[in-house]
Amino acid sequence: MLQIRDLNVSYGSIHAVRGLSLQVGAGEVVTLIGSNGAGKSTTVNAICGTISSKGSIQYNGKELNGMSTHDIVKDGIVMVPEGRKVFPKLSVVDNLLMGAYSRKASKAELTQDIDFVFGLFPRLAERKSQFAGTMSGGEQQMLAIGRALMAKPKLLILDEPSMGLAPIVVKDIFETIRIIKKQGLTTLLIEQNASMALSVADRGYVMEHGEIRFHDTAHNLRTQDSVKKAYLGH
Repeated sequence: MLQIRDLNVSYGSIHAVRGLSLQVGAGEVVTLIGSNGAGKSTTVNAICGTISSKGSIQYNGKELNGMSTHDIVKDGIVMVPEGRKVFPKLSVVDNLLMGAYSRKASKAELTQDIDFVFGLFPRLAERKSQFAGTMSGGEQQMLAIGRALMAKPKLLILDEPSMGLAPIVVKDIFETIRIIKKQGLTTLLIEQNASMALSVADRGYVMEHGEIRFHDTAHNLRTQDSVKKAYLGH
């Protein structure tokens, strides 16, 4: 589904991503893990067309590099950005409706989709009229994921969904990722929390200093000594 070959991104003299190659197959959850500053978010920004890059980014055989972000979203790639970036002065429901702006959906379809999101995140249903800016970080992350799902993505990209959240909220977020996985939604998960990411992913890539150092099944990465010592605290 997603095939990246020899991706390079530079900021002036800083070579942030160096010859990165990865792939995500249909129905897979693939995680890209690494420490802060490894180049993970730069990679997903290149996929989504928000920064310029060199190399090939193909989605279902179509070259994305050089396309506008708007057209990439229309093709079915939707990202939940790092830091959530909800619309603070809009209600929960209006934030969700903003996620569906690129779709031609009937009112009945939108209502059904909102109900689906509320089923995943009952806390959002309890706060459906509340301004997003007054919600907790965990609730905003739930809203950001729900907003992305309203776009009916074919490929969902989650950029650091656990960042800054309490452990109990992180557990809830990853349980939702498991539910989404069971429904067959292809997902690229960007995470510093390697333990949680590898617990839900099918395969993983480990990124250091702009390069892929390891890639394997999630199970094998969890048992690999170098990964365990560097990222899993063992």
